[in-house]
Amino acid sequence: MSGYCLTCGGIRIATVPGLPPQELGPAQPPTPIRVSRAPGIEGLKLKFEGTQPTGSFKDRVMGALVAEAVVMGARGAVVASSGNAAIAASAACAAAGLPLLVLVPINTVPERTRPAEIRGAAVVRAGENPSVLFGLAAELSMKFGLADLASTFASPGCEWACRQIGRELADQVEGEIRTVVCSISVGPVLVGTGHGITESGRPLPALVAAQAAGCAPIAAAFEHDSERVEPWTAAVATRAVAIADRLQGYPDDGTYALAEIRRSGGFATAVDDREIEQMRDEIARWDGLDVEFSSCAAPAVWRRTHQPTDGVVCILTSHGIKDTLSGSAHRSRTLGEFARLSGAGAGLKREVERWIS
Repeated sequence: MSGYCLTCGGIRIATVPGLPPQELGPAQPPTPIRVSRAPGIEGLKLKFEGTQPTGSFKDRVMGALVAEAVVMGARGAVVASSGNAAIAASAACAAAGLPLLVLVPINTVPERTRPAEIRGAAVVRAGENPSVLFGLAAELSMKFGLADLASTFASPGCEWACRQIGRELADQVEGEIRTVVCSISVGPVLVGTGHGITESGRPLPALVAAQAAGCAPIAAAFEHDSERVEPWTAAVATRAVAIADRLQGYPDDGTYALAEIRRSGGFATAVDDREIEQMRDEIARWDGLDVEFSSCAAPAVWRRTHQPTDGVVCILTSHGIKDTLSGSAHRSRTLGEFARLSGAGAGLKREVERWIS
């Protein structure tokens, strides 16, 4: 089903009376919440979507979209993705016995597509960025009768599936949920979370969208007080590939997300790759979570605000294993550093060195 109104062209939000999002596709256990210890965001609640079967919130989305494709009798499916959606789609399609064609940007590193390949997806590299590929996926869908597994507002099931994040938060967070912070490219995950919270009977929190400074069309529109989001025309200069979307061909998706952000009393802003990398390292060291680089834009944004963390939830949209395996190596702590940090002192260092020699 198209997410755009055939009459006015506006965004069409899914409404199925009596059907909660968790019933639209295979149910999964709620993802956990951790309370951060990282400097500058101490006490921030981290909703870690990295525990999903393929490591990102896209499992929720693709579970719903593939279930819909099967009901509609699709002969196969196509997905445009820089990584997470492709992997989630490949898992859902494999379980459903549905052939899948994956379209990824040319510069996508192999580590991001191998999980889809081992699940039987056909992976094709074409185009510079997701915006171009979303258009190609839509064309192939119409021409060959394939289900288009678009993880944008083009598929109503995408935002619909993300409402379950909000429903889980309503159950997991005892106190007030004042603000929800999330890294976004287009916005269904943040908008859907807000809708899920209100459907659970709670007030709509302020929705805060984080983008990477090297590709931030929604944040730019907010900063310039524009009502409309324009496609990003500058060079894409960020490693945050999961959220680096020019929105070429579908800027109205960004405009809708921006309107929802403003309606909630929230804001959209961008951080640079240096801040994102530092945040990723600190969440790993202080909270023990390996989080995708792109996902760490959200906690980096909140740290920059210097605002309290009480009542604030940050959605960490994906596990960081792909970044960890494909990125530069981090220096391990030395035995001497461990001895000092643990309080065991030089004696432990000498004893271990004696034993291994």
